[in-house]
Amino acid sequence: MRRSTLLAVIVAMLLVAACGAPDAGPAGDVSDVSPEVVASPTATDVPPTVEPRATDTRFPDGLVFSIMGQTDTTFRPELQVRGYDLIVIGRVVEELPARWTTPDRLRPNDLYRDLPHPYTIVTPYVLELGLPDELQAMTGPIIPLSGRGATEFSMDATRIVVLLEGGKAGKDVVENATVAVPLTVGARVMVGAHATRTKDSDAPSERVLPTEAGPGWWGIAIAGLNDDGSATVFDESLTATEVVGGILDAVEQMTAATPVP
Repeated sequence: MRRSTLLAVIVAMLLVAACGAPDAGPAGDVSDVSPEVVASPTATDVPPTVEPRATDTRFPDGLVFSIMGQTDTTFRPELQVRGYDLIVIGRVVEELPARWTTPDRLRPNDLYRDLPHPYTIVTPYVLELGLPDELQAMTGPIIPLSGRGATEFSMDATRIVVLLEGGKAGKDVVENATVAVPLTVGARVMVGAHATRTKDSDAPSERVLPTEAGPGWWGIAIAGLNDDGSATVFDESLTATEVVGGILDAVEQMTAATPVP
């Protein structure tokens, strides 16, 4: 017998002993009968105590990790459409607190071994999907580029959470010097997004991460779309229609080159 059930039965027996036996009344008359105490024991499972996971205690004042690399600053739509599961267009409406990508959001066990792979710090941004007037006739705000993008993200969605590598979590900082188009609240951007940190990976540490605003997709801003109809791609200044038109042409070419099973 479980301890919680045994305790409930003992309590019930004590109650019966304290109240005494029911008073006997005339036959057919139950008005003077004392109510009988009925025990309804329930078992309550106490969740096991979870010990906090050990994290790297080095760098008590925090660490700064920089991601450096050379980036081709030329706008090449054919490369963009092969690098992501989705391309989305929208305005940044919220920046969420940066976090470690570990399941418990705490420092990895070994910073030397685990940073930047498999874990890093990301900053989630919420994008409200939508198009400026000059792009309304060209496309929708969601352009799927792969089967995974088409099936794992709803084409009816009005928002997406994009994870940009870099940010400050507690005292720890990851600097990402490869970001060409920053995500800032209020900016309208075109973002390439994928369901995993590495496009073709299915490792648990690289999958879509849960955030306060929904599942976060790994992403990089491809272009900034300005209110005057222009677009900023690295140091190039193009029009928004040129950027989107180039992407759509590359998608068409990619689709035509893909053999039908």
